[in-house]
Amino acid sequence: MKAVSMRKILFTLALLCSSANSLSAPISEHHFYNRDGLRLHYLEAGQGAHTLVFIPGWLMPASVFRLQLEALSSQFRVLAFDPRSQGQSEIYYGSHTVAVRMNDMADFLHAAQVHDYVLAGWSLGVLESLDFIERTPQAGLRGLILIDNSIGAGKPPAARSSTFFADLASLERRQQFLTTFTENIFKAHAPDDITQAAVSSVLQVPVQASIQLISQPYPRSYWRGIVFKQTIPVLYAIRPHLREQGEDLLKNNTTRAQVEIFSDSGHAMFVDEPQRFNSLVAAFVQRSFTGVP
Repeated sequence: MKAVSMRKILFTLALLCSSANSLSAPISEHHFYNRDGLRLHYLEAGQGAHTLVFIPGWLMPASVFRLQLEALSSQFRVLAFDPRSQGQSEIYYGSHTVAVRMNDMADFLHAAQVHDYVLAGWSLGVLESLDFIERTPQAGLRGLILIDNSIGAGKPPAARSSTFFADLASLERRQQFLTTFTENIFKAHAPDDITQAAVSSVLQVPVQASIQLISQPYPRSYWRGIVFKQTIPVLYAIRPHLREQGEDLLKNNTTRAQVEIFSDSGHAMFVDEPQRFNSLVAAFVQRSFTGVP
């Protein structure tokens, strides 16, 4: 009998936890092969007329959005993507450049038969979502949710510590560094299955891929330009350190922008304050599709 991988065990536990909630639609898993022949994965719940797509952060799995898949699937079709090397997608030791990641997103939307939808990106997923809609204009995009990352507005954020990349590449320090990093994205005690799945995902990504993913090739003005020219509704959900960027968005953006500040949450605010977050997202998706709050 073949050994069962730890990431498969953690993923199964997450699905079992989700099925315990009788009010939520069952979460199903899907695999497809992208244009490069990689086996990629996504989660799906709900069969609503409106579709909501989540893109996770740096090295994170789709399953960090379990609470959203559960709560929002009663109203919408909800999808969460595992980019290459993350979560349940195939681990790849080659390129993780911006271009191939954008191709993967396009292949995912095609495989999942996504047409009209709201796109929600978290952390690195904010930048990847913005880059994606800039490179590949989306006729069916109805709204954009940007979760807790810089959008190139206001003053530049503080630089990372000088040891960040050294710790990331160190054989001796990498595991502890990434484990601590992952645990610190939650301010409150997160469900064990979500924490464990997140830790498992960040540790499996090849070292060079993890460095390549965080080394974005654009100036800050690139992101600001994309956000500010949108004519669709934009929801910017942030912590207080990004308040200035939120104010800049409201001041200069011509869309129906909405800024929500989560003062009592960690980086994964959708896990720390799921009820508030889910209510905001549900109202935003409804407004994006119908124009009615």
